[in-house]
Amino acid sequence: MSSPSDQNADKAKAFFGYGNDAAQKGNDVYAAQMYKEACKICPDNLIYRQSLRGVERRKFGNDPAKVGKMVGLKLQPLRMKIGIAKSRQKWSEVLDLCEDVFVQSPWDLDASTNAAEAAENLGFKKIAQYLIEAVIPQGEKDERFLRSAAQAFEFAEDYQKAIWCWDKLKVLVPTDEQARKKVNDLTARAAIRKSGLQESIDKHAGKTVGSSGPEKDLPPDAEEMRGDRITPEQRYLKEIEETPERIGPYLALAENYKLANRLEDAEKVLAKGVKANPDDNYLQGAYAEVQISRIRQAIEIFTRKVAKEPHDPDHPVKLEQLKVALYKYELKEIRRKVGVAQDDLKLRMLLGKKLAEGGKHDEAIAEFQQVRNSPELKVQALLHAGLSFKANGVNKLAERNFEDAVRLVDDKDTATKMELHYNLGLLAEIQGNMAIAEEHFNEVAANDYSYRDVAQRLRKLGEKPPEED
Repeated sequence: MSSPSDQNADKAKAFFGYGNDAAQKGNDVYAAQMYKEACKICPDNLIYRQSLRGVERRKFGNDPAKVGKMVGLKLQPLRMKIGIAKSRQKWSEVLDLCEDVFVQSPWDLDASTNAAEAAENLGFKKIAQYLIEAVIPQGEKDERFLRSAAQAFEFAEDYQKAIWCWDKLKVLVPTDEQARKKVNDLTARAAIRKSGLQESIDKHAGKTVGSSGPEKDLPPDAEEMRGDRITPEQRYLKEIEETPERIGPYLALAENYKLANRLEDAEKVLAKGVKANPDDNYLQGAYAEVQISRIRQAIEIFTRKVAKEPHDPDHPVKLEQLKVALYKYELKEIRRKVGVAQDDLKLRMLLGKKLAEGGKHDEAIAEFQQVRNSPELKVQALLHAGLSFKANGVNKLAERNFEDAVRLVDDKDTATKMELHYNLGLLAEIQGNMAIAEEHFNEVAANDYSYRDVAQRLRKLGEKPPEED
């Protein structure tokens, strides 16, 4: 006699078969109903869910633009139900409600992220990943979606795609410190997996992949008992000694040291790793990251010392030396990364900004001009090229770059628009074009009257010149 779980699986297969028959005959409405029933019985079955989404999208000719603009209003009651179900952590219900949304809007970002969160809480790795991947083209410029997508990919252990999401976020929100940290963390985790470190840990823990038979029931021998007593640090050190060509143990041990705030020890073990594996990009990046962290930590210490002992002449000098050292090391590391991936325009953008930060504007401009070839980064490249031309006193070229950027900038990108108009206003003032300067400053003031000194400049431009005697 078959078990209840087998009976449910058979029932789901039957519904899936009915759905396939209906889909082949062009009856997409009935096919969707059957596929949805199969998904309810077996919510972790990827093929059932992909088939369901396929017929839902076919209704719109696989074109997101054909989804009605008023559908958002119709979906409000469903969204409220999803919110309530989430607050009560009824994740199966959330998943089903999101599927109701997809019937009317198969590319819906909110439903996709909510459904992925539900799948994550239910432990459905493949489903969580698919729900995000299905709408990547629609969400790749949406900050909230990218954060959810990165989490879903990390949960599914697809670290490269999670890194891709965080990289996208770094472009959208350049000041996001979490994005930088997550990229570094996930890069290390990807490298650890690639190195086969987990197999090594299992081996030292007495687990042999695929082992079976009476040996597993035998008591541990003396060697195994000694192995059980060693610390993770000792285990990694032993692994490094036995297989110095594997990068995973170096990275894992360095992470342990970093968590314990033993940055000097982390630096030493990574330096050893780099020496043994001089061509490994992961190790070089991890080593540089630790060095940069150590310098930043020292800067924090001396910043506090300057505040606590303002009359000590040595502290400000040391603080300035550390800031210079940090800049040089960061610039060196970015140059190294560009050398490894010369076609990565995001890295070239980062290099240009770092060069400009240090007053190396000619070199910075060369980088920004290459980045202009990227549709995604063009506006920012024009903005920063303009700032570097302006810093060099080449005002006509600065103005040209700013004007090109103003024509291309997204209306929703208020921060960039204000910076462009502010700088165009400054250049107009320098050239004596006060009416044009006032127009640009008014563009800024319309969004934020407190922006920098724009209010003061507008007041000054509005003053009447003194009458001649």
